[in-house]
Amino acid sequence: MFILIGKIAYLFIWLFLLFNLVHPYPAPANIIAYVALATFIILHGLQACLLNATLTNHEKKQYPYRILKIFLFGIFEALSWKQNKQ
Repeated sequence: MFILIGKIAYLFIWLFLLFNLVHPYPAPANIIAYVALATFIILHGLQACLLNATLTNHEKKQYPYRILKIFLFGIFEALSWKQNKQ
Protein backbone atom coordinates (compact mmCIF):
# COMPACT_ATOMS: atom_id res chain seq x y z
CA MET A 1 0.00 0.00 0.00
CA PHE A 2 2.71 2.48 1.02
CA ILE A 3 4.88 1.44 -1.91
CA LEU A 4 2.07 2.30 -4.31
CA ILE A 5 1.55 5.67 -2.62
CA GLY A 6 5.30 6.34 -2.91
CA LYS A 7 5.32 5.44 -6.60
CA ILE A 8 2.38 7.76 -7.25
CA ALA A 9 4.11 10.56 -5.32
CA TYR A 10 7.31 10.10 -7.35
CA LEU A 11 5.29 10.17 -10.56
CA PHE A 12 3.74 13.51 -9.59
CA ILE A 13 7.17 14.88 -8.64
CA TRP A 14 8.55 13.88 -12.04
CA LEU A 15 5.58 15.49 -13.79
CA PHE A 16 5.95 18.66 -11.72
CA LEU A 17 9.66 18.93 -12.56
CA LEU A 18 9.26 18.10 -16.25
CA PHE A 19 6.39 20.57 -16.62
CA ASN A 20 8.92 23.28 -15.74
CA LEU A 21 10.79 22.47 -18.97
CA VAL A 22 7.67 23.07 -21.08
CA HIS A 23 6.19 25.99 -19.17
CA PRO A 24 8.74 27.59 -16.80
CA TYR A 25 7.62 28.68 -13.36
CA PRO A 26 8.28 32.21 -12.05
CA ALA A 27 11.89 33.30 -11.47
CA PRO A 28 13.04 31.76 -8.17
CA ALA A 29 10.92 28.63 -8.50
CA ASN A 30 12.21 27.64 -11.93
CA ILE A 31 15.83 27.59 -10.76
CA ILE A 32 14.90 25.34 -7.85
CA ALA A 33 12.97 23.07 -10.22
CA TYR A 34 15.95 22.83 -12.61
CA VAL A 35 18.29 21.92 -9.75
CA ALA A 36 15.81 19.39 -8.40
CA LEU A 37 15.39 17.82 -11.85
CA ALA A 38 19.14 17.52 -12.30
CA THR A 39 19.46 15.99 -8.83
CA PHE A 40 16.67 13.51 -9.54
CA ILE A 41 18.23 12.49 -12.85
CA ILE A 42 21.68 11.99 -11.31
CA LEU A 43 20.53 10.12 -8.20
CA HIS A 44 18.01 7.91 -9.96
CA GLY A 45 20.46 7.25 -12.78
CA LEU A 46 23.10 6.11 -10.31
CA GLN A 47 20.59 3.94 -8.50
CA ALA A 48 19.49 2.36 -11.79
CA CYS A 49 23.11 1.68 -12.76
CA LEU A 50 23.88 0.09 -9.40
CA LEU A 51 20.80 -2.11 -9.39
CA ASN A 52 21.37 -3.02 -13.05
CA ALA A 53 24.82 -4.29 -12.12
CA THR A 54 23.28 -6.69 -9.59
CA LEU A 55 20.95 -8.30 -12.14
CA THR A 56 21.87 -11.51 -13.91
CA ASN A 57 21.62 -11.74 -17.70
CA HIS A 58 18.52 -13.91 -17.36
CA GLU A 59 16.79 -11.28 -15.22
CA LYS A 60 17.75 -8.52 -17.66
CA LYS A 61 16.17 -10.44 -20.56
CA GLN A 62 13.13 -11.43 -18.53
CA TYR A 63 12.25 -7.87 -17.45
CA PRO A 64 13.44 -5.41 -20.13
CA TYR A 65 11.70 -2.34 -18.62
CA ARG A 66 12.90 -2.92 -15.06
CA ILE A 67 15.71 -0.34 -15.34
CA LEU A 68 13.26 2.31 -16.56
CA LYS A 69 10.98 1.55 -13.61
CA ILE A 70 13.95 1.88 -11.24
CA PHE A 71 14.87 5.19 -12.83
CA LEU A 72 11.34 6.56 -12.45
CA PHE A 73 10.34 5.21 -9.05
CA GLY A 74 13.69 4.84 -7.30
CA ILE A 75 13.72 3.11 -3.95
CA PHE A 76 10.03 2.24 -4.11
CA GLU A 77 10.66 -0.07 -7.08
CA ALA A 78 13.52 -1.74 -5.19
CA LEU A 79 11.22 -2.22 -2.20
CA SER A 80 8.59 -3.81 -4.43
CA TRP A 81 11.28 -6.26 -5.70
CA LYS A 82 12.04 -7.19 -2.12
CA GLN A 83 8.35 -7.61 -1.35
CA ASN A 84 7.82 -9.85 -4.42
CA LYS A 85 10.78 -12.11 -3.58
CA GLN A 86 9.40 -12.95 -0.13
